[in-house]
Amino acid sequence: MRAYPADMPWAIVQTKNQAYAIATQDMREMVVMPAVARVPNVPDYIRGVINLRGRVMPLADLRRRMGLTSALEETEGFCTMMQQREQDHRNWLNELESSVKQRRPFTLATDSHKCAFGKWYDTYHADNPWVAALLKKFDAPHKQVHAVAVEVEKLKAKGEHESAEECVTRARNGVLAKLLKLFADLRDLVHETERETAVVLTHENKVYAVSVDLALSIEKFAPGSIEGVSALVPIADDGIVRRLGKRAKNNDVVLIIETDHLMSRCELDAVL
Repeated sequence: MRAYPADMPWAIVQTKNQAYAIATQDMREMVVMPAVARVPNVPDYIRGVINLRGRVMPLADLRRRMGLTSALEETEGFCTMMQQREQDHRNWLNELESSVKQRRPFTLATDSHKCAFGKWYDTYHADNPWVAALLKKFDAPHKQVHAVAVEVEKLKAKGEHESAEECVTRARNGVLAKLLKLFADLRDLVHETERETAVVLTHENKVYAVSVDLALSIEKFAPGSIEGVSALVPIADDGIVRRLGKRAKNNDVVLIIETDHLMSRCELDAVL
């Protein structure tokens, strides 16, 4: 482990809702994540290389280095799921229309809480405040879409099939279109606001970057608060967290990333 000056400020970053500290002595800068070029035949936590103002350097995914799902995978997984839920509602209205034309019962969910999106929506909590605010706008149009089926079934029961078809058409051009736009807006918002930060580091005269979810602050630890973690829990030989410190402003515990353990010299040489 490297020794650092006692009064050195630390970069406090966040990854998977956990605060970590990176020594500013090892840092060159922090930037919004640039485009990443994949590199084959490297460890899975090396995402690839980035080009920062003409300088190419490897990028280590901090989440993957710690055995977690990467933020990029989480973002893409979320957006893929929302795209599927969007298509569900297209298919749902198409099936409602077919039931009218074929004079048969409609068997899909008429309760907005019982479709796949509704079940997810009722239990999901967004940490991102912008995403949470946009999700609130889904409530009314989502309920209105499902209410269309109730109205259509009433019209079918009266034999008013032409009116039922008109009801479906109005829904497709009105409330469904509004709901589909919200799904598209949500995916765009997630891509815009969930962008990671690349922390550029130096190690043995090599420059590389590591991805973090969010950069929080630059601050000093409380005097004398840095201690080893091995006395508390077992540490693997390749562990990248071996010490912890306490934030001076609130005494919160922060795990310290050992930058000299993030990537070995062999790995750095293999990528570049």
